[in-house]
Amino acid sequence: MSSAVASSPLAHAPARRVITLLVASLMTAVALVALPTKAFAGPNEYDFFSAANSARANAGLPSYTYAGDLAAAARAQAARMASSGELYHNPNLGGSVSNWQGLAENVGVGPDWQTIHQALMNSSSHRAAILDSGYTQMGVGTVVDKDGTMWVAEVFRLPAGASAPAPQSDSGSSAGSTAGSSTTSGTPSSSVVAAPTPTEILRGKIATAREKVDGKGKGKRASDPLQAALDFDTVMKTVGS
Repeated sequence: MSSAVASSPLAHAPARRVITLLVASLMTAVALVALPTKAFAGPNEYDFFSAANSARANAGLPSYTYAGDLAAAARAQAARMASSGELYHNPNLGGSVSNWQGLAENVGVGPDWQTIHQALMNSSSHRAAILDSGYTQMGVGTVVDKDGTMWVAEVFRLPAGASAPAPQSDSGSSAGSTAGSSTTSGTPSSSVVAAPTPTEILRGKIATAREKVDGKGKGKRASDPLQAALDFDTVMKTVGS
């Protein structure tokens, strides 16, 4: 007597379901690791970020983590420089971002991203900021002006409460340079910011609150009691945040 077991499509349903779930999980994991394209809003921002991490890898250093708030601050600074036509550091860098114990900034201008990045790497102070083992996060902001000139700001951070990676002997850690570059093909400048005091943090919040008040109060009379009350509420909410 022979017996046969028919293969039913339903018999393999659990296996297919498991495989589908595994594939879906892997796709989700990849999505979590990959940086969204929209994170790099300015031209060649990803190229600057990638080039910095390539340089760190070649120096035996861990890659920077991308930080959206640093990129927003960098992008705003790049826009200000492009608008004024002057290369300078963000005078309120410490108040432009939060949650930090170490902060630095590179700024540059040139015809394209490759030229600017090479100028940064050719300058010991700017290269030191890129290869500094004391920072773990980076944000990049770029703007191209009407003449086709590119302006860039790179902001580096060690988050508050975080431990810096072990220093590397060849990383050239920067300790506060503001020297400019003598290169003619690209002009960079580097700056390192000291950790803010409580007074500086409060001043930064007040300045931010004042910007919000000025923006909302455009075209309205300063003597308007309702507007004054709304302004006071805005300041208190911002300073208390």
